[in-house]
Amino acid sequence: MPRFALAVFALAAFPPLTFAQNIELSVDASEVSRKVVHVREVIPTAPGPVALHYPKWIPGRHRPVGQIANVTEFRVRAGGKAIDWKRDDADPFTINCTVPDGATSIEVTFDLLLAAGAEGGAMFMTVASPKVMTMNWNDVLVYPKLAKPLGLTFDATVKLPEKWKYGTALVPREEKDGRVAFKEVTLEALIDSPLLAGENVRIVPIGAGQEGQLHRVVLACDSPDGLEVPEATLKAWNKLPGEAAALFGPAKPYRDYTFLLGLSNHIPRAGIEHHQSSDNRLAELALVKASERKAAATLFPHEFVHAWNGKFRRPADMIMPDYQKPQQTRLLWVYEGLTNYLGWRLAARSGLLTAEEARDYLAMTAARMTNVKARGWRPLDDTAAAASTLFDATGAWRSARRAVDFYDEGTLLWLEVDVLIRTQTKGAKSIDDFCAAFFGNGTGAPVVRGYNLENVIDALNAVAERDWKAYFARRVEVPAEAPPLEGITEGGWKLAYTEKPTDLFTTMEGLAKGVNLTDSVGFAVSAEGLVGDVVPNSAAAKAGLAPGMKLIAVNGRRFATDNLKAAVAATKTSGTLELLAESGDFFKTHALDYKGGARYPRLEKAEGKTDVLAEVVKPKTK
Repeated sequence: MPRFALAVFALAAFPPLTFAQNIELSVDASEVSRKVVHVREVIPTAPGPVALHYPKWIPGRHRPVGQIANVTEFRVRAGGKAIDWKRDDADPFTINCTVPDGATSIEVTFDLLLAAGAEGGAMFMTVASPKVMTMNWNDVLVYPKLAKPLGLTFDATVKLPEKWKYGTALVPREEKDGRVAFKEVTLEALIDSPLLAGENVRIVPIGAGQEGQLHRVVLACDSPDGLEVPEATLKAWNKLPGEAAALFGPAKPYRDYTFLLGLSNHIPRAGIEHHQSSDNRLAELALVKASERKAAATLFPHEFVHAWNGKFRRPADMIMPDYQKPQQTRLLWVYEGLTNYLGWRLAARSGLLTAEEARDYLAMTAARMTNVKARGWRPLDDTAAAASTLFDATGAWRSARRAVDFYDEGTLLWLEVDVLIRTQTKGAKSIDDFCAAFFGNGTGAPVVRGYNLENVIDALNAVAERDWKAYFARRVEVPAEAPPLEGITEGGWKLAYTEKPTDLFTTMEGLAKGVNLTDSVGFAVSAEGLVGDVVPNSAAAKAGLAPGMKLIAVNGRRFATDNLKAAVAATKTSGTLELLAESGDFFKTHALDYKGGARYPRLEKAEGKTDVLAEVVKPKTK
């Protein structure tokens, strides 16, 4: 089967610099099955000191992520002769060297060693199994220190394993001798255009009419079996571009758009936004298994929304002149929080979630944020400002210290904003009007335009005048004992707890391979008995349970997840729950004072109130 490429034009956010020659970048991924990628780069230079940067702060990652620790065999040459280099004392991502007199370029070569299996999590942007590779160009290049390096131009090529096919937003120029050469591209566009490749690849155009010519999904899977797309999923994918256009308006911030989806059990799960594509990764049979499809229902919509919010429009303090300067992330509750809300809506509007599943999703989100007791001392915007420290923190103690809550709490916050607008205007306006005005003026090409909080407030006031500054100050900038739930309550529903979990809760719990009892006794535990997060002031916390302990027995019987669930449910009549836990070399029985039985979140219809949520998730297209 011939190789293929998906043509998309380069970024126009920063014009190319006037440079005598393009930087030549040659990537040899032919040995990617053994986790090695070879890099050769020829950089035009003048004699004298040169600083080379390995990219560190990549847009969309919100913290330093470069794989500098996995770079080996790093060598610099001029005129075929090795020249000395030295790592910067203050910044390990910077290499300093001196170009000898008479040299007009330097050659940089190195190997990138990829993590084994899913090791390293989403920290690693370039990942591979023996059959699938997602390559992010920031991992396989260095660039010279300049005032405006994003406009540097590159001639990039990649060599893939024999018979592999690929998809990318870059425009191919030539394919010869197993190597793909791409048209001249700026550094910004190159780093913004990941490449997905594999032995088993399928292209699925999505969208009706013109939308079907502009949008596509590229699937690369460890096996042919995972390339099957169920009819219902395909139907929802086909609706997604049209629903996005109905939300943001017909003007697009891209020429065309490609969803890259790597399917493997040997690479970490991820979703990373780019201007004209998104880097998505799921398990090998995620499209085939109903439970995994449902768990990933918001992935495509979320990353797609980022084309408007996060890529085209971006907090001004997150737009940097290079990839070395730290981004100021305090407005991530807009960048990610609003995107999370709109992604949830588009999942429902396109049919990836049913209306009932969308409500169940909200119930789980509301319950999860209610259990975050750290909200009493840590405001939401602090989780955004500290995002670079929180993204890679463990799940233990998240209720006591908060995590990247601007995602989930952002969903509740912006639902509340939407419902407030609908209520105030008696249904005449909604957050859709804000989105069309604020994000809907794309030029059909990928550019970047900054915004600040005042811009957001002004745009909201143009839709529904209100003291939005005071509203956000109350919801975002100060600690609050309870999450924003008025979007649910004023939307005609209420958060309730019942003895039976929703189907979505059961699905998520099953995929997590453990038991989620945070809404009853106050902790989660793996199938092996390892205690995860413990909710402060819950029955579990008061009894002395802590993350990292391992449950050995439940009420005197060997631990099993079903036994634990049954014992918690029985507390409603027995009032007894004793857990024998191992902590290091020590054992202790913890008696929980709890009589509430099984307790799972769901939304219940509020009597006498209009069902606004039904309008929120109602499709806008036929």
